[in-house]
Amino acid sequence: MIELISAEHDDPAFVLLAQRTMNGALADLDVREVYLVHVDNWFDFKWLGWWSWSKGGLNRLVVPPFNPNRVRGQTHFTRDVNGAEWTNVGSGTPLHVRRAGRSSLAQPIARYSESAAFVWYSGNTVKNTVGSLMVYRSGGDGYAWYASFKKDDGWVVNREALVSRQQLRLFEDRGRQLELVCEHPA
Repeated sequence: MIELISAEHDDPAFVLLAQRTMNGALADLDVREVYLVHVDNWFDFKWLGWWSWSKGGLNRLVVPPFNPNRVRGQTHFTRDVNGAEWTNVGSGTPLHVRRAGRSSLAQPIARYSESAAFVWYSGNTVKNTVGSLMVYRSGGDGYAWYASFKKDDGWVVNREALVSRQQLRLFEDRGRQLELVCEHPA
């Protein structure tokens, strides 16, 4: 299980919801690596699939071109040989760097790994009372989704793209189950 750490101005309840949802989604994905990016503020669904396209049935997802100044942190994880544990191996190759020219911003995620999940989540959720979570998977099938959440009495789904609210609830429930397993291993 991958743990998200609350930074200053992050609502711990949102971070926990994002962590559970992400881990539940990762449990369904057969990937060896995870790139986790903490973005400074809420981001809209329009970032989903930015400059990505489908050609001949193969989807080519590219890294969304967040300004590097917006990136609060990036962590790279790899899965152990048994596929049971994630290990933090540092920041990995930076996904968001300054480049000259707009077309050079469109870096395919496969450039970083053929078997990885790429996860972006928003910060500053205390003040904004909204948060974002976006997941891509490399591998040519175009797996990607986005969800935004808002804080009412608690955090609830506000908008989703390419994922259903039911699937988000299932991801969160699966993440909660993984937490229990980690707290009480057999």
